[in-house]
Amino acid sequence: MTFIASQFLEAIPPEPEPSVVEWARRNVRLIGSARSEAYDPDVTPWTKAVIEAADDGLSRVITFVKPVQSGGSAAGEIALCRWLAVANGGDIQYNWEDDVKAPARWKKRIKKILQATPAVRRRWPNERSNDAIGLVIFPHCNLTVQGVFTESNVASDSIRYQINEEIHNWEPGRLKQAYNRTTAFWNSVILNISNASDQGDQLHEAFLAGTQEHWEVKCPGCGEFHIMRTRWEEKHADLGGLRYDSEGCKDSEGGYDYAKLSKTIRYQFPCGHTMPDTIEGRRALSLSGRYSAPANPGAPRTHRSFTLEAVSVDYIPWLSLIQEKHDALRAMRRGDPSLWRTYLKERECRFQSPDDRPNVRPLVLNTGMKKNRIGLPGRFARFAALDRQQGEISKGELPHWWLMIVDAMPNGDAALIWEGKCVNDEEAVGVLREHEVKMHCAVADSGDDTTHVYSFCLAYGINAIKGTGEALHHPDKSRRIYGIEKPLHTMITAPPLYSYVNGQPDPREPLFWFYHKSGILDRLRYIEESKDIKFEIPGDVSEEYKAHMESWELQQRKVGASKQVENVWVQVRKRDDLKFCKAYCVMLMEMAGLIGARIEPK
Repeated sequence: MTFIASQFLEAIPPEPEPSVVEWARRNVRLIGSARSEAYDPDVTPWTKAVIEAADDGLSRVITFVKPVQSGGSAAGEIALCRWLAVANGGDIQYNWEDDVKAPARWKKRIKKILQATPAVRRRWPNERSNDAIGLVIFPHCNLTVQGVFTESNVASDSIRYQINEEIHNWEPGRLKQAYNRTTAFWNSVILNISNASDQGDQLHEAFLAGTQEHWEVKCPGCGEFHIMRTRWEEKHADLGGLRYDSEGCKDSEGGYDYAKLSKTIRYQFPCGHTMPDTIEGRRALSLSGRYSAPANPGAPRTHRSFTLEAVSVDYIPWLSLIQEKHDALRAMRRGDPSLWRTYLKERECRFQSPDDRPNVRPLVLNTGMKKNRIGLPGRFARFAALDRQQGEISKGELPHWWLMIVDAMPNGDAALIWEGKCVNDEEAVGVLREHEVKMHCAVADSGDDTTHVYSFCLAYGINAIKGTGEALHHPDKSRRIYGIEKPLHTMITAPPLYSYVNGQPDPREPLFWFYHKSGILDRLRYIEESKDIKFEIPGDVSEEYKAHMESWELQQRKVGASKQVENVWVQVRKRDDLKFCKAYCVMLMEMAGLIGARIEPK
């Protein structure tokens, strides 16, 4: 090369390094993708900002809350490829919810994508890898793909780069433990990718701590940008949402005729402009999209958070979202809230509040009705339930009773007559007598202060109960929410109150039953949601009553050795006494045969 030629070449500026998005387009092959193995940023434009943040050198934590099948995992895989290809050091950790999903994901997708990326394949080790279990020892770093079900998995060596997937299914506290592994590096990067979860949990806190940027699109009508919302709410029409017509779209059995309904589907923007459900229209909206200005402008620039709803994902037909919502609501009416919770997390991407949870229903009060001693005319029986509490000595609280009185009608309807707290035995008995409750129509829970409860019940002829987590079987092989009755005096080897006749206890003798704790909560929930049975709650109930009703909720939890996800009752507030008193009254109604024929046995 001549001197002149060399000088000429030196004068030509070097070609700029491609952006991470362009680099991914040229290099990354998304093996196993349902749409295209060749990465195309226009297919999932909402992921571009996430990928860029993971590579910008400024962001330390990126939290991406997204609907299912929206390219979230692909964003994590691209970030992983980029780090392995260009980073000079620092171990990488790719965390999943458990040690079942992690290796499956590694074998089916992640490993194949890495080996299909030339810049990563060139660095792939030969003899020093154990990639069968998701560990690859590269010359410049170690990559671990693992579950976080055990604390030891996230409490390991220092990590510079970290991807956390499906955090909505993680055990509480695991995200913080994962974060702690990155503190040794000032330039660490954490990428959180997940569906939404519950308000106040670790994922929600991570999202709130970030910039809170929402995906918005340009309205074809007014030309302004608006955040797209899957849910339409009349009271929030100014926010827009997905709409359809019900009138004229029902079949002969009352279900939806989706062929007719599909013709009415449209997205309504806050300005009032509407557009129909077409792939062309959805695509145009998608390509016009961007993330909004931070809803949390006070967040540090180092923590970005992004979110979008399923209605923004152009390859998801809006009709399918509506059908999925209807399926979830039908299942909820049958007593299964799991599909509704899944819909909220995976489609609307809402961090769920108690109002969003079908198991915690908004309290419905009859404001035209007040508690009264007269009660319901023509009632079948007046039932009462008592719950004994020893009190918190540290707070100066003495032993006391929570008490509820309910009138039950022959058709299974009921109304609350009295509820509240009684400071001692005498006051509790006084309330029962004042309201003319027959003692054999009352039960007292003996789970707390058991000896005292038994003595109290024997003194006044009240029945006793105690909760159990075991299924309660009867001689006819049926399973009920209450067990086989037995005379109460046999529980404490006390003499009977009345003489036995022909070896049989006197009908006036107080009885004892075990009850199935989750079973009576199921039964109470059924009654509260039933369209056939009315359980009236007066408008003047106490604040304690309102708080106690929100004390338990159904949640999806991993149970047993298999860690199978099931719906289980979880206590979310400490005080639950009146909720159980109400459930005990429902159990008495079932024992009396008032609702047995109208409820499918559990």
